[in-house]
Order: sequence, then structure tokens, then C-alpha cells
Amino acid sequence: MIRVMCAGDAPAVCSIFVTSLGYDDCTTDVVGRQIERLAADPQHIALVWTDEETGKVQGFIHAERYDTLHNVGGWNVIALAVALDAQGRGIGRALLSACEAKAKARGGTFVRLNSSIKRTGAHRFYEQVGYESNKTQKHFIKRLI
Repeated sequence: MIRVMCAGDAPAVCSIFVTSLGYDDCTTDVVGRQIERLAADPQHIALVWTDEETGKVQGFIHAERYDTLHNVGGWNVIALAVALDAQGRGIGRALLSACEAKAKARGGTFVRLNSSIKRTGAHRFYEQVGYESNKTQKHFIKRLI
């Protein structure tokens, strides 16, 4: 079942960040605060997939509105992850489809995402669900604190 993410999902979401995406700096406190802040914001889409029998969160997606000077109506998938023991069951596909539907309902004209060059399995998945790679780039960051 897909539903809107809530602060109570923070431990499961954080665990999936760590085990499926390798984000070792993830903390439940930060994830909980961010869910509270972002889930109610119409510029964000935050969804989880839960097992219907156990209620356990098995995957999540987070996207934000992506408007630039040169295009309008975009949405950017910030994170899409499925628990390692739940992969291959259509959860990622269902989450992405639900996110696309919500984005379209909010005036979205496209959905974009970035995927690490190392994540070749994810690249195949995105291509299978209709995404195409249109460029290669490096990611730069400067920490301000």
C-alpha cells in the first residue's frame, strides 16, 4: 500500500537510506524532522510503500518541485529506495508511478532524477520504466557549516 510519509516512518526510512543507498550519515532525528517539515509542503511529494500484512515500510520516494529559468512544471526525484529484502517485487515501480501521478496532478510536465554512475542496476530499472539518460555530469558540493 502506498501512502503519504509521516514522522513515524523516520526509523524505517533512515534504515533504508543506510542499507539500500549507503547514506551512513543518516539519523532518525533528522529524517523525522525533515518528514514533518516537507511532507505537508505542496512543493514536495513524500510517499512510502508499506507491506499490507505487517504495515512495515518497505520503500519510499521523495520528490520536489523543479522549476528553473528555462523550464516550468518539473519535479525532481530526490530519493527512491526499497529495502534490500523487498527489491524485485515492483515496489520501486509502484512508488515512481504514484509520484508521477501526484506530480502530474500538481501541474507537472516532467519528472527527472539523478543516479550515481555506480548504480547500474538502478539505471536499467529507470530505463525499463521509461526514463532516458540525457547527460553525464559531476556532482559538486561545498559544506557551509
